[in-house]
Amino acid sequence: MNRIDRLTAILLLLQTGKCSAAEIAQHFEVSRRTIQRDIDALCEMGIPIAADLGVTGGYSLPPDYTLPPLALTLHEALWLRLALSSLSQLSATPFKQERESLLAKIQTLLPQRESEHLEQLTHTLSLNVPSLPYPTPFLDQLLESAREQQWVCVTYRSEKGVSQQMILPTYLRTHEGLWYCDAYSHERQAWRIYRVDRFLDVKTAPSPPPPLEHPIPIPTREHPSFPEIRVHLTARGVLRLERNAYLGPRLQRQDNDEGLLRLHWRPEEYDWLVRVLLSLGTDAEILAPEELRTRVQQEAQKIARHHTEL
Repeated sequence: MNRIDRLTAILLLLQTGKCSAAEIAQHFEVSRRTIQRDIDALCEMGIPIAADLGVTGGYSLPPDYTLPPLALTLHEALWLRLALSSLSQLSATPFKQERESLLAKIQTLLPQRESEHLEQLTHTLSLNVPSLPYPTPFLDQLLESAREQQWVCVTYRSEKGVSQQMILPTYLRTHEGLWYCDAYSHERQAWRIYRVDRFLDVKTAPSPPPPLEHPIPIPTREHPSFPEIRVHLTARGVLRLERNAYLGPRLQRQDNDEGLLRLHWRPEEYDWLVRVLLSLGTDAEILAPEELRTRVQQEAQKIARHHTEL
């Protein structure tokens, strides 16, 4: 980081609150003497930095001080452009008009010469995001409900059929080109993960349920209290599973290029794991637990019968 960028970064850091010279030096991995020279330079530029002495002292900015608009560097503009362009590959995104206007503003934040360099770099680098043609007309509404912690009445189509539910959306995310919504279901009295493209209708609940006496614990897929899963993988299985965004980082590679997958997984979430392990075929061997091995055997037998019955 050059000095100009560091001076700007120091101002941004001070806007978050008081910081000592030691804290700033550690943050930027430079000496305290360097930070003191930087602070002196900022003061000479007219920045109203206050210095408090003592054990609890440090540097700070006035509460009402605001930075003037900052120019983007070429590489900062490149990453913004790549991020927005990658989002555009999804079948739907929230705030589409704002995304397009932000793309246009990026061009105006760079000098003409830098804009030309940005175009050249954009054509030599890309981020691939799966694009699946599933409409998500209620994406913005679910996002707003999650922000306001507002219950909604939904009509949802799952593998088991169409159902009417009252849910409390809390989080929206994408995975492999699809949008998902984490929400608490009043009817199920449990947390559920919903595919956003499977919502047939979403309306604000006319009479939301009474507030819960105790906070609803948000479940996790992994926890030490869950049964330990151990799966041995051939070298080919390692190469195939390492592409899985969730399980790949949990692989333990061995000297012979084979691997071991170890994690503590919620049994209620085994359905997804069973499908992943079936896709690996004989390149995966379940060592534990017995319940998961039995589930995979049962699903494999169903598939075998399906393809042998006339």
